[in-house]
Amino acid sequence: MMNAINTEILLYYAGAGLSVFYFVIFIITASMFARQKGSTEKPNQYLADRIVLYPCGYTKKLKVMTLITFSGFFVLLPAAIAYGIGSVYLDGRAWMPGLIAFVIGLIVMIIVGMQPFTHKESCLIIDEKKATVKYKDDSKEDKVCYISHYINDTRETKYVAKMLVFEGVEGKEELSLHFLRSNDAAAAATFVDFIKKNGRMPVIQQVGSKQEAQRLAEQRFAEQRKADNEKFASEMEALVNDGPRYKAYLENVYSKIPESKRKQITELMQQNRKIEAIKEAREYTGEGLRIAKDLVERFFE
Repeated sequence: MMNAINTEILLYYAGAGLSVFYFVIFIITASMFARQKGSTEKPNQYLADRIVLYPCGYTKKLKVMTLITFSGFFVLLPAAIAYGIGSVYLDGRAWMPGLIAFVIGLIVMIIVGMQPFTHKESCLIIDEKKATVKYKDDSKEDKVCYISHYINDTRETKYVAKMLVFEGVEGKEELSLHFLRSNDAAAAATFVDFIKKNGRMPVIQQVGSKQEAQRLAEQRFAEQRKADNEKFASEMEALVNDGPRYKAYLENVYSKIPESKRKQITELMQQNRKIEAIKEAREYTGEGLRIAKDLVERFFE
């Protein structure tokens, strides 16, 4: 009797502890989801000749937290309920339905965990002729639907992804937009309908020509390149300031220079043509001025 009471107390505290734990995990997961709901892996592009809509991007941390949260509802909660019901009707065999529910929940969790963490779709591209879904997997063919055959968009309930409906060779063809955010999916349907009725792209930004669109694309590229250069400069500064790591890096660069090129740089240094020697080292190695200078001074003087 005493053992039975101790077991009941132990199960009570374990259940209470797990309830608190999963409640906290649920709140954390919900807050993370709320913060990331509006995020995308890449910003959408609205150009003169096309519109590119990218899928919603959630971090791997959020997906792992979601799996942990689901484990409580798919594994532990059903097992606890089955055990509670079994303890009323089966007495000493209450563990049997609890174990069965636990195993079934575990199988469900394994199936959920094996699903891909990211959408297989890369983006949706809409131009004046067609709507194209591109895939991250190059082995899969792009899904193309021509706007001239567009009928309408459909969604049976708010929980079902919006679909664009086209006239296909074999009847109606549906283009699912489940990988887009709901507002982007709605916008895509509006864009396609506008192009079908007006025969041209809607003016999303003040982009009046393909040349202007190209200019904006080049501007974004320049901004990205500037950001990449600043990041690279910061990383190289950290490398230079780390003595042992910088020395090992220079030795690695030096080891990749062939003997003929080393001899050429050495001869330039012997002729007091240091600037030319640094230039040769820089052109061959592809390194910046600072590293090429240190390389020449350490290994060729």
